[in-house]
Amino acid sequence: MAEEAELLSTRDICRMFKVNRVTVADWVHTGKIPAIKTLGGHARFRREEVARMLRNQHFPVPPELQSRVPRILIVDDEISILKTLPRRILARFPNVTIQTADNGVEALLHIGHALPDVLILDLLMPKMDGIEVIYRLKSVPDYSGIKILAMSGYVKDEKAVLKAGADAFFQKGTDMKELLDVLPQYLPALRHSAEATK
Repeated sequence: MAEEAELLSTRDICRMFKVNRVTVADWVHTGKIPAIKTLGGHARFRREEVARMLRNQHFPVPPELQSRVPRILIVDDEISILKTLPRRILARFPNVTIQTADNGVEALLHIGHALPDVLILDLLMPKMDGIEVIYRLKSVPDYSGIKILAMSGYVKDEKAVLKAGADAFFQKGTDMKELLDVLPQYLPALRHSAEATK
């Protein structure tokens, strides 16, 4: 059966489309919405199939369906990092969406428009440094699910960045392979795809 996190219940569909259970049951019966049955006889809906159905009918796809494709935002003022790190991530995990920003202010704008699952964040940047970005994110409940992987060329920054609320710290240049190795810990969808390729 599909991973539990990828399945929606009838209640989820009712809430998402503002309809009642009878309407959802009718959609299933007439084949308008694809469903699978649990051992207990309950209908479950794969997120990607519901999203595909909406796109085929030219309806907007709700954010909770769009976000199933893992999203990573890389924020760094070094152009070389913004070019090489996305390539390295996509080489190992091709089923992700990657956006980039070269300063903290631009990062917050990106986050407001397309909520990422993981933020890979440099600490030393113009306009707004990484620590300030972390503090601002932590002050907004809607952003509490974003995993923050901080990077710096200075090991001494580790304690401060973890105290600010980052989930992990990596030293620039030396820990990039380690960052790629642990990325699936912060993105369950990547973990499943990595396990499938073993």
